[in-house]
Amino acid sequence: MAVSDVTGKSQALNDQYPRQTEAVPNNSEMSMDDFWQLMAAQLQYQDMTNPMSNSEMMNQMTQMATMNAMTQVSEAIANFGVVTNNLSQVTLTTYSTGMIGREVTVATVDSTGKVTGEKTGVVTGVDLTGGQFVYIDGEKYSLSQIMSVGEVPKKEDGDTPDVEEPEKPEAEKPETPEGEES
Repeated sequence: MAVSDVTGKSQALNDQYPRQTEAVPNNSEMSMDDFWQLMAAQLQYQDMTNPMSNSEMMNQMTQMATMNAMTQVSEAIANFGVVTNNLSQVTLTTYSTGMIGREVTVATVDSTGKVTGEKTGVVTGVDLTGGQFVYIDGEKYSLSQIMSVGEVPKKEDGDTPDVEEPEKPEAEKPETPEGEES
């Protein structure tokens, strides 16, 4: 089959389907400009024997201003979510890169996510693509697997945490006047 045959057949197929030549505007939303154009047209074409009342016009203007304010608040909330997400990413990146060269203990897990043991080593690298991962001895671990940073003393099963209790002051003895004995 010649190349011209393929081109001709594909052109015939393309001609069967309509093409969109211009972007179609979204007519379901009304901007402030649209509102002011409608208001001007309403005032221009109103019945002179029965004009629009001032309260009716103020009502429409108030409704449009309220809708405009709600749109701005909605956009601000959406932007706040983006900023919060970006700040979270920066914090995680800073934390994970700060682990390089530090001794950490990570939990080793099986394929179901159950902890099977632990491994201590020095973080030699960080993977920032996708999730946040650290490398210890060439093995990849999630940041959520980090159990401790630095040298942490091991606890025996029966040990209780080392907590110093404050000293209790001795009970004060009541003073007796001189010469009297109890």
